[in-house]
Amino acid sequence: MKAIYNTFKPEETIDLGERLAYQLQGGDTVLLFGDLGSGKTHFTKGIARGLGITETIKSPTFAYVNKYPIGSTAKRVHSEAGPQRSGSTIGNLYHYDLYRLNPGHDLSSLGYHETIEDERAINVVEWADRLAEGYPKKYVRIDFEARDETHKITIEFIDPEIVPENEIENFFEEWSTPLHVRAHIKQVTNVAIQIAQNYIQKGEIINLNLLYSAAMMHDIARICDFRTLDKDQFSEEIKDEAWEKWKEQRKKYGGQHHADIAAKFFEDIGYPKTAKLVYIHKSRVIAEEPQSINSLEKKIMYYSDKRVKHDEIVDLKERFRDGWERYGKYDDPKTRKLFEKVEERTFELEKELFEGLGIGPEDIK
Repeated sequence: MKAIYNTFKPEETIDLGERLAYQLQGGDTVLLFGDLGSGKTHFTKGIARGLGITETIKSPTFAYVNKYPIGSTAKRVHSEAGPQRSGSTIGNLYHYDLYRLNPGHDLSSLGYHETIEDERAINVVEWADRLAEGYPKKYVRIDFEARDETHKITIEFIDPEIVPENEIENFFEEWSTPLHVRAHIKQVTNVAIQIAQNYIQKGEIINLNLLYSAAMMHDIARICDFRTLDKDQFSEEIKDEAWEKWKEQRKKYGGQHHADIAAKFFEDIGYPKTAKLVYIHKSRVIAEEPQSINSLEKKIMYYSDKRVKHDEIVDLKERFRDGWERYGKYDDPKTRKLFEKVEERTFELEKELFEGLGIGPEDIK
């Protein structure tokens, strides 16, 4: 999924690049696409500013690449790759301008392959369409389009550690996820993307591909920790194949929380970033591991799940009322105290998420 931003003057484009820089770490590559005058160099200036670089940034049109030591004052935020490294552990920013390069040109003479593989380097490539087949496996793709009064900037995170959108339905089928659970999942995803889009309108950088994949996969193993399994509790027709699979899953994963099951599943098959965000939606995390909810994607993922009862968007008060009614009577005093803290901190999270956003929780529909 792609996040779309509109900037009205060069400084806004620079600011957007700076915000992206706060999420970059050593080994990251940013590929810029767009015509002359569409904002690529201004965006690169913002990345450099966010990395603590004070030198004047100019496109290396004739030299092809400029190298800038990354400042020790570089700001950092948490991302789904984990806590960001300090500015002092990242070596250099390599700024490529391939405008004069013919598509398919041998890039080894420029040192491109060497810097792309450098885990301490950050690479920004203008005119990335000249790379032909030279894209790394993981990169941030940014498309620029100059309009009459604005610049349209589209940002997409390409990452093999995130479940791709075209595989989501296959995982639903692999797990035989019940239809009513899928309906809940899709409504949670709807809430998450609504909130994310409002942040994007405010200029915040959000990895929509990651958030979407985790929201769509968060309850894939929900059948495993249903309190009971009875065909009468389903409104859909249950095929024998699905029924047997559910029984096998419950036997294999008995006693585990569905968030733990799904997170380990995605970790094991090579999607660790989706796995981390799937794990975050487990209710008790906000009380027991509050420090782990340390990015916008994680905050939105956790909160969105708490806004959906079955497949209906409700307020937090109703969601917790329903939860206490369904599960509270089974809780011992220690567990009850835990979930009182969960409720308190979730309301605090809601206040944090919507403060200054320009909408309220009631506007999510």
